Amino acid sequence: MNALILGTGSWGTAFGLHLAKNWDNVVMWGIEESQVNAINNLHCNPDFLPNIELPGNISATLDLASATPDADAIFIVTPSQVTRSVAAQLCKCTLKNTAPVISMSKGLELSTLKRMSEVITEEVAIDDAGNIHPIGALLGPSHAEEVGLDQPAALVLAGTSEIWHQWQKKLSTDRFRVYTNHDIIGVEISSAFKNVLAIATGICDGLGYGDNIRGALMTRGIAELTQLGSVLGGRDETFYGLAGIGDMITTCTSRHSRNRNFGESVVKENISPDDILNKSVQIVEGVVMTEAALKLSLQHSLELPISTEVYNVLFQGKNPEIAIKDLMDRTLKAE
Repeated sequence: MNALILGTGSWGTAFGLHLAKNWDNVVMWGIEESQVNAINNLHCNPDFLPNIELPGNISATLDLASATPDADAIFIVTPSQVTRSVAAQLCKCTLKNTAPVISMSKGLELSTLKRMSEVITEEVAIDDAGNIHPIGALLGPSHAEEVGLDQPAALVLAGTSEIWHQWQKKLSTDRFRVYTNHDIIGVEISSAFKNVLAIATGICDGLGYGDNIRGALMTRGIAELTQLGSVLGGRDETFYGLAGIGDMITTCTSRHSRNRNFGESVVKENISPDDILNKSVQIVEGVVMTEAALKLSLQHSLELPISTEVYNVLFQGKNPEIAIKDLMDRTLKAE
């Protein structure tokens, strides 16, 4: 089996390490020449997972077209806002007929409010040669730093096709358990929205608040996710599964969480959220998702108070302490 991973960031690299244990070859495509050269010549990715050695059956390339003909499966692990352009490039390449294209990006396209699988479907479900490609999503609690060290993890492979039961077996190991779920809407919305909650948790951590408010934010955050996800077509049980509450717990509590860490930095660093983002090596998907959540709440007449206050802090310059106070002072009601 040969895999093509689009993206040379931390998660793409860690997932490549996972696949390389049982697959014949893993090719990573990227746009940063220094990263590609490091993967090929130093057998590591010093920008993201510097202390982990990559095996010989992992290679990297800058030339997407050269890597596609042999790929039995293609995994898109790019930032959400460039996924459409990457999928459009992929569509023009020579691809194996019926080779699945699997999204591993956690976010929504801000300009259209579409999920990543919708974006990829529009661009490459039928490629320029007329070949058909099943589109799925592999998401869930999966920090790259732990997967790269071969620590146990469990994820969800979501899609409406029956083929995903076959790919479930091809992707699973005794350290990487994959479940299937036909509710790709719920899985993708959950994986994107939990980043907003992680930023909120980080803001509270930055203010020096403790476990009580973290538990409250996460619990009421799941209520917001359920409201939003349900109106968009997701199933309630998905929001309480791995891609929902599972990924939320991981992202809101982990030192590896770039979204939680970003929220904490918003409070602790004496610079604007934009400046924090500009100096970050990794993409903080929760910032864009905060904008998307606010747009969707207005579009569907939903009340999402946590999401709204995160938006106010990030985009309106609201004092974080006042934002938390306003959440606590809302009109009392039954749970």
